[in-house]
Amino acid sequence: MGNPDNKAPDKVTDDKDLIYTYNRELFYHFDREKGFTQAVHYQNPDNQVIIKQSWDAAEQRLEEVKQLVLIGKASPVAYYMEKILMEVPMLAAYMEISKWRVKRHMKPGVFKKIKPEILARYAEIFEISVDQLRKPDFIK
Repeated sequence: MGNPDNKAPDKVTDDKDLIYTYNRELFYHFDREKGFTQAVHYQNPDNQVIIKQSWDAAEQRLEEVKQLVLIGKASPVAYYMEKILMEVPMLAAYMEISKWRVKRHMKPGVFKKIKPEILARYAEIFEISVDQLRKPDFIK
């Protein structure tokens, strides 16, 4: 983890080169004269690349779910669940319903029949309005 030589990074990355500036790490450096010193730096470029790849993969999954919603193979519940990086068990726990019901609500035919109270709970969790849940912005 971090730098295998237990050294602080030799060059400090310029802030404009950083992808995610809120990810910082604590590095320890051993100097024979000073002993151990510590410094907080932004994550090294290798970690920055890994983080960027993770976010790119999440954006790609979101785009795939969006296309499924557009062609009528998934409901907006699936889209908003992916948008806030939730999975079925977590959403079911927040909704206080079973996982199989959340999975059913991801089907367009079932979604159209969901009671308004359930839609309101989904909208609250997704932090959107019920109208926006029924008809997402990307559907024209």
